[in-house]
Amino acid sequence: LQVMRQPFERTGLKKEIVDILAASWRASTQKQYCVYIKKWKDFCKSKKKSHLHSSVQFVLEFLSELFHVGGLGYNALNTARSALASFLVLEDGASTVGNNILISRFMKGVFHLRTPRPRYVDTWDVNIVFCYLRKLSPANALSLQDLTKKLCMLMALISTQRAQSLQLLNLDNMILKGSSVTFHFSELLKQNRPGNAGYTLSMRAYPPDRRLCVVNYIKAYIRRTEEIRGQERRLFISFRRPHAKVTSQTISRWIKDVMTAAGIDTSKYKAHSTRAAATSAAHRADLPVSFILEKAGWTNEKTFRKYYRKPLLDGSKCLSTALLK
Repeated sequence: LQVMRQPFERTGLKKEIVDILAASWRASTQKQYCVYIKKWKDFCKSKKKSHLHSSVQFVLEFLSELFHVGGLGYNALNTARSALASFLVLEDGASTVGNNILISRFMKGVFHLRTPRPRYVDTWDVNIVFCYLRKLSPANALSLQDLTKKLCMLMALISTQRAQSLQLLNLDNMILKGSSVTFHFSELLKQNRPGNAGYTLSMRAYPPDRRLCVVNYIKAYIRRTEEIRGQERRLFISFRRPHAKVTSQTISRWIKDVMTAAGIDTSKYKAHSTRAAATSAAHRADLPVSFILEKAGWTNEKTFRKYYRKPLLDGSKCLSTALLK
């Protein structure tokens, strides 16, 4: 992050201003950039060059080494270019790493030679997992471990949310009624942008089958964890002592455990594939595209069409009902 701050600091801006400018990069972006900034600094050190000023040719040599020696594809190299563009000054002074014609042409060549492919060309059937979850009932007969994993998977499919969003669910921001539950997010989610910062997650009860009713299992989970959670207000806590809040990586592992138990090939499909599986099922149930975009937290239909691939329409206007049917 210090390297990324330097271009702002060189202009003589006050530290308070630089702090705000540096905050424009999210922590996840900073983490990605730092990987390539370190590689760049090591590359410059080996060639006895400055890592803050460079020629276009030297940048191309670095990207070429990542391509030929590192075996990186278009997406990774594009991230590397963005990382360099955040601080590197080109000697020609007329362009940046981000808009230089030769670097842009190089990236187009990489795209043609190693065209990025989607992780999944198809998705799995949510009914396979729902059939497995029906066997995990009733709620009061389940171990805390099974109850936790079942609720986690139910919420992942019914809400179509990422593990990060599920990890941030907070009891203080929850409104639980007889037939519905609503969570308000007070922290930034991946889909949040300026002008689109607030997000609310709402789910309805499913009376036709209490074994798959997310509201029923949320109530059961809160009752079961009431005494062991202490002052912890995050919804999901560890089923092992000290019963602290869990990370998004733990949420993903729980989802993957359920997928494995249900018979889904987890060597091919990862925990994040629940979003594609659920929205694909919603598409097959003819839900409107606009409704799916709203529930999944997408603002652009292109994102949905490109990465998750299904349009929709349903008179019930209830995502959970369409999925559970």
